[in-house]
Amino acid sequence: MRSKLIMELSELKPILLGLKGTKLYNFRNLEIKGVSYNSKQVKPGDLFLAIPGAKTDGAYFIPEALQRGAVAVIANKKLNLFTMVPYIRVADPRAALAIASNHFFHYPSRKLKVLGITGTNGKTTTAYLIKSILDKIHPHTKDFGVGAGLIGTIEYLIGNRQIPASVTTPQSYDLQNYFAQMLKEGTRYSVMEVSSHSLVQKRVLGIDFHRAIFTNLTRDHLDFHKTPNQYKQAKAILFKNLSSDSIAILNADDPVSKYYAKITPAQVVWYHIAEGNLRTQYKNCVPRFRGILIQAEIKESSLYGNTILLKTPIGETTIQSPLIGRHNVYNILAATATAVSLGVPVDTIREGIEQFKVMRGRMETIPTSTGYTVMVDFGHTEDALKNVLSSLRPLVSKRIITVFGCGGDRDKGKRPLMGKMVSKLSDLFVITSDNPRSEDPLKIIKDIRKGIRRKGGYYVEPDRHEAIKKALTLARQGDLVLIAGKGHETYQIFKDTVKPFDDREVVKQLLQ
Repeated sequence: MRSKLIMELSELKPILLGLKGTKLYNFRNLEIKGVSYNSKQVKPGDLFLAIPGAKTDGAYFIPEALQRGAVAVIANKKLNLFTMVPYIRVADPRAALAIASNHFFHYPSRKLKVLGITGTNGKTTTAYLIKSILDKIHPHTKDFGVGAGLIGTIEYLIGNRQIPASVTTPQSYDLQNYFAQMLKEGTRYSVMEVSSHSLVQKRVLGIDFHRAIFTNLTRDHLDFHKTPNQYKQAKAILFKNLSSDSIAILNADDPVSKYYAKITPAQVVWYHIAEGNLRTQYKNCVPRFRGILIQAEIKESSLYGNTILLKTPIGETTIQSPLIGRHNVYNILAATATAVSLGVPVDTIREGIEQFKVMRGRMETIPTSTGYTVMVDFGHTEDALKNVLSSLRPLVSKRIITVFGCGGDRDKGKRPLMGKMVSKLSDLFVITSDNPRSEDPLKIIKDIRKGIRRKGGYYVEPDRHEAIKKALTLARQGDLVLIAGKGHETYQIFKDTVKPFDDREVVKQLLQ
């Protein structure tokens, strides 16, 4: 999507608002036909923003961008372009990209109700649950998509289009572009996952979040954030920047919520699983509930799902959901609290949740005729594995056999923690490769084994196909085989290649 933007000093003010160290060189009025941060995608008439990356600096690609027709450049370095093209030097090109993109697409999030979800686990399921509820109110039609749009780990949904996701939260230009397209489709809401990386890298800068939802916070991404506190503060950016007209949806059972409630100027809606004495149980988490409280009582749990009683200020309802496990009750609660804050009737909330089926790669059961159960899940952190295995333990009559690994070029500190958790909660397990990336798979496995405290009851098989085969061979009547880590992914990333690999399809082939 391209439109016209006249580049003159008065027009630059909203683009450069709030940026430090702004200097203009060769400035003159000209017409900008597009905004680009990828030199290979530059078209004649574009404004090119050189973004510094982890491995390469976008400034090195300015000559290519100019060759392709860029008519103005924004970067953070002193450059001699040997041309009279206008050059804008800024302190923070990522912030500049977000501001320029927002301006270019005429601030779409001011017209669209954007619902942002952040947290370590549960973002994707919560996003789809919210969308399922909202689509009950504003359903898609064949010719004109009106229901909620979605931006997340698996895909981006705009009207009736499905775009495979490259990252959980796209770059700021792409986000604003997607929002503008949603508005064109007649969409009223955009449900989006907000990653900690995107918050730090200012991809969501300038988005007017109508609601911000927090799921939970446990160890993850410390290869990027370095410390747990930095990770916590990254998530905090979303809540700090809310307006007083927005609403923060917070998990009362997660201690970090107390901090987010303190720093946000927004109103607060709490959700929690009701059991025992509330005052005693949560005195160290949330001393008092400032705002609306949404509760759930778990009535029944099985491998077929959960039956829960939802208690809201607008009424109570019993829900039967195919989503398995206690952690999915939290996802249902987060979606319910969001819907209540938007004024959705309780019966509509129930219908939206009950009609939402199990997601691809999220505690997804693979049909078998073997007498044992096979499940594929995306859990790739210590806490995610704990949630899944703890939920499954009371539901499985015999043994739990787990297949898992850890990703390469990511937080190495979580590897022994994951090994310890799986060895604690599984009867048998097979350690294998996840996405090794540039690392030696055997080195990753060695790190995992450092956390294992028992001598037997597990196997090491670096080849993921063979590891799954081994687990299925070990399984007996009444057992459950959990294949964790990759979930919906259909590939494996190695040092020099990306190979097709889908845990679900491998299981189906082996069972045949």
